[in-house]
Amino acid sequence: MLKYKTYVKILSALLISIFGGAYIYIYIYSINYPIPLFNRISLDAKIMFLRDMTNKKDIDTIIIGSSIGLNNIQGIVLEESSKRVKHVLNLSSFSMEVTHIEQIWELIALFPNVKRVIYSAQSLDFTGESNFEKTDIDFIKGYIDLDPKSINLKYSFSAYKNFIQCIKRQWIWKDKHMTNRKFSNLDFDYTGSAPLHIYGKDILEDRWINSYVAKTNEESYLSLGRIIKKANEDDIIFYLAIQPYRAPLIKQHEHIRDVLRYFHINTEKTALNSGGEFLNLHNKLHLSDDYFADRMHLNDKGSLVTTLEVAKYIDAHEK
Repeated sequence: MLKYKTYVKILSALLISIFGGAYIYIYIYSINYPIPLFNRISLDAKIMFLRDMTNKKDIDTIIIGSSIGLNNIQGIVLEESSKRVKHVLNLSSFSMEVTHIEQIWELIALFPNVKRVIYSAQSLDFTGESNFEKTDIDFIKGYIDLDPKSINLKYSFSAYKNFIQCIKRQWIWKDKHMTNRKFSNLDFDYTGSAPLHIYGKDILEDRWINSYVAKTNEESYLSLGRIIKKANEDDIIFYLAIQPYRAPLIKQHEHIRDVLRYFHINTEKTALNSGGEFLNLHNKLHLSDDYFADRMHLNDKGSLVTTLEVAKYIDAHEK
């Protein structure tokens, strides 16, 4: 009997040590790395970025979008080049379609002095092809309201339930996400933008020559219209900036021409009819291949050009 009790005590102590150690690990992890809130590492990283911001009340301009917003508009350059824009937040993250953005639009309200929103978009953001897991938006807001670089029991236990996922994230974090030479770049500047320094050997041929496009769907245009109307209700100017696409692929493939033509026409119509502003950077700039990292993502030289054009458009509109 004595040996049995001793065995139980040793086993109990061992289990407590294991689970206690795992929790301590997750607690420390949760302070320094993104916890699974949306189960999208890019969006989770951006939500952690919001938690750690100390100037939420200063933000007057928010960039939204997928990686097309994250990579193709530089928040720092926008602040420096526009007379109207003072403090930028880039809220964009990977694979965020317009219908997904509508679901997290409430986060805009966390920034009480926003005057304008810039939606940086391409046709793949309007296809409805990817799923977006519904999340308790109040739970997300509670996390954002934490003190910078902090965590509490509620959110550390939430991360604890995803222990393995957190370990996997930390394992790849530096090599995969902390480099601007990869499309997985999440090394945000102080505005939340992540320009790509992808040239030469860092260009991936399959992304460079890939002619895949998908037809845009009606629900995406309806979603865009609803978002713009929500912005108008809050006295926020909504700018839709359509980003460039590699000209050689458009010239080579009729199906790309057809999809982009339909996309350009319908986004312009939707934006203007809903009370938004429309800027077609593809038609305006006619960028050469030197400015692209792949068929639709720009390198940092290209995103500098598009950002300067957006700044010029905002200043002209808001005289």
